Amino acid sequence: MNALQQQAFRLAASELGMATAAWLFVQESAAISGPPAVAELRDAMGRAWPVLDAVCAGWLAGGPARDVDVDAVLPQLEGISRLVLVGYEAAWVDSLLAKLPAHVRVGLMQVGDPMTHWARLLSNHGGRVEALSLADFQAWAGPRSVMLTFVYGASERQVFVLPSWLRAAGADVRLQFRSLLGWRILDVPLEVYPRWLVAADVQTLTDLRPSA
Repeated sequence: MNALQQQAFRLAASELGMATAAWLFVQESAAISGPPAVAELRDAMGRAWPVLDAVCAGWLAGGPARDVDVDAVLPQLEGISRLVLVGYEAAWVDSLLAKLPAHVRVGLMQVGDPMTHWARLLSNHGGRVEALSLADFQAWAGPRSVMLTFVYGASERQVFVLPSWLRAAGADVRLQFRSLLGWRILDVPLEVYPRWLVAADVQTLTDLRPSA
């Protein structure tokens, strides 16, 4: 993989999310040349992108295709009026919005990769998702509000999340929202150093679905 391909994945990950981008690259590689192309993709880019490495490894091991399990989190969102997203995964957000009641306001915290073009990302949702920042997201707090982040691997004691989660999920915030929900979207282990992610105490969440 050359520098242009590396840059293409960086851009895709910045605006689609690392897991969504990883599945896109794996599916396109597999469609062109099958398992050898996916193995080549992993060898060339997996060390720099641990989520891509894990998705490639799972696919090569005969794992299932991308599983967007919205039903795992919908019960934890029942009755809410506001949902704050910390982190973004296009495939999972699209599927969630399709099932979330229309009256629920959805906000996305604009914190993360400096390459992300937030206006373009939000425009994909036609006004359904609103822009939030670290300075104003707590205005969305309340007993019918949930803050949700994406989890890229979990154990009994820790979760791998985006660094923005640690900036948002302080002790004071824990008391302001009905729940701090982690949506576990990667069901294969990270085999290389989790660059772009951080290991956080599982107690930064009040709920994790599906459970580890």
